[in-house]
Amino acid sequence: MKNSIFSWYGFVQPLKERLESIRRAGFDGVSLWWEDETYPKIIKKEKMPQMVRSEGLYFENIHTPYQDVNDLWSEEKTVRNKTIARYMGYLDQCSQFKIPVMVMHVTDVDGPKELLSQGLDSFMQLREYGTKLGVRIAVENTRDADLVDGLLTQLQSDHFGLCYDSSHDWLAGQTKGMLLENWSHRLFTTHLSDNDMEKDRHWIPGDGEVDWDKLKILLKKTDLEYASMELVGSIKSMEDPDEFLKKAYEQMRKLVTGQ
Repeated sequence: MKNSIFSWYGFVQPLKERLESIRRAGFDGVSLWWEDETYPKIIKKEKMPQMVRSEGLYFENIHTPYQDVNDLWSEEKTVRNKTIARYMGYLDQCSQFKIPVMVMHVTDVDGPKELLSQGLDSFMQLREYGTKLGVRIAVENTRDADLVDGLLTQLQSDHFGLCYDSSHDWLAGQTKGMLLENWSHRLFTTHLSDNDMEKDRHWIPGDGEVDWDKLKILLKKTDLEYASMELVGSIKSMEDPDEFLKKAYEQMRKLVTGQ
């Protein structure tokens, strides 16, 4: 299993510098937040795929903005359709730039707690559009493992699967690996990180309380080619991004992807 990481890992650097640091640390792939970067340097998102590939990194997936994702569950059809169209646009861009997976949330804060028919219809339309384009949609568990489970149950498809976030899953009320175990056959990508079971820390694996022995066993049973981290820091303060990424890579190899 190869090693990948989200392009933002808690250090303010231009994207090119972050990609260079990721490559130097030994990572094979990368995923990106799909919006223009405005600081510390303006970079249009359409320029990012070439930047990734010019560093010799595999472009694993994009993570889409989610500020209006709750509108996919709206009772108002016009509201739903506007947001569906935006996500279809992201799928178009995945197809255009040969990005195989689009990661998305299913809700935001104060979103629905039940699998409402309106939301199911919205995700069904996105699944069908992604299938048409040959782009896979990975829904991420945030605060809503039951909703993710319901969508995966209702929308059976090779193009609609799971983005598993370990830090989210090790918070109160979540599944501590059960979601991954149940849907390992439809795992498209991961956001692996650690926490103290108190807050969503997104620490380097091994810094907190996540059961990495359990997750390693589960991940080894999947067809996943790239295991990916989404980090924002470590329990130990570090000022050097290269030092941080070196530790992250070593811990990933030790706890997840190594033999």
